[in-house]
Amino acid sequence: MTKVAVPSLLKHKYDPGLATGALAAGGTLGNLVPPGVILVLYAIMTEVSLGKFFVACYLPGFLLTFMYIVQIYIQCKFNPSLGPSAGSTTWKEKFFAIKGIAPVVFILIAFLGGIQFGVFTPNEGASVCTVFVFLYALYRKTLNGQNLLRTFENTLVTTGMALAILIGANIFNVFIATSGLAQALAEWLTELNLSALGVVILIMVIYFVMGIPLDPLPMLMLTIPIFLPVLRAYDIDLLWFGVLAIVQFELAQLTPPVGMYLFVVAQMVKANGISMGTVFRGSVPFCVTCVVFLFLLIAFPQIALFMVSLMK
Repeated sequence: MTKVAVPSLLKHKYDPGLATGALAAGGTLGNLVPPGVILVLYAIMTEVSLGKFFVACYLPGFLLTFMYIVQIYIQCKFNPSLGPSAGSTTWKEKFFAIKGIAPVVFILIAFLGGIQFGVFTPNEGASVCTVFVFLYALYRKTLNGQNLLRTFENTLVTTGMALAILIGANIFNVFIATSGLAQALAEWLTELNLSALGVVILIMVIYFVMGIPLDPLPMLMLTIPIFLPVLRAYDIDLLWFGVLAIVQFELAQLTPPVGMYLFVVAQMVKANGISMGTVFRGSVPFCVTCVVFLFLLIAFPQIALFMVSLMK
């Protein structure tokens, strides 16, 4: 999305910080909105209903998205230069613009529908959609040796950069596991004799610190088996806690100066003349919004549990 969106946003004079911050924040939402690998893994590890956990994530996912939208609106209201008007368009122009994205909509529906009905896994779905895009490019005769080579080059650079970050995170994850730090944290948590709310808040703080250098997936696999007995001892709702944990993972990945998503975005916009500092600056308002959302989710657990309560 960064590769596709940034050139258009810069063309319409959007502030580079706001543009990259929005893309990084939007990328984190993928962890919260079903179907996500982290959601499935959490449900398996905690033995909660996967269907109920998916339902518990829908309302928080949409609410956090809405809060990001309101935040962007407020930013642009106070400083219109951040997101200047792109100009008006006629209904005819709108119609033809929508008509032009029909292949993209088809790919999206095929991808999500295939995952939802068990036709393929997310990784397999990505491969299927890539083949479809390739065939569509051949049909439109927009593919040639030069842009195909450039596509492979960009893919290798982006994938290599992301894998380098993940490899480093996994090495650090092994260090954390072998050092016994996570087990020591759980024992210390039990000895504090806090209230259930105090335990949840303290775990969120621990997740924030651990989530800065670690990827969400290995961190979840490392900590859930350790924290699960504590959560059950305090009778903490595991559906609500799961939503909280995933939002906290998102916040950690979005927080400068070491949020992993920020490094991914910064690498991809380097060619557009956007510095790492600009990406960091743009992410700060989204971090504040995410913190506010976390407090709302802790204060009002029904944000996550309301839709679950309607299930029979």
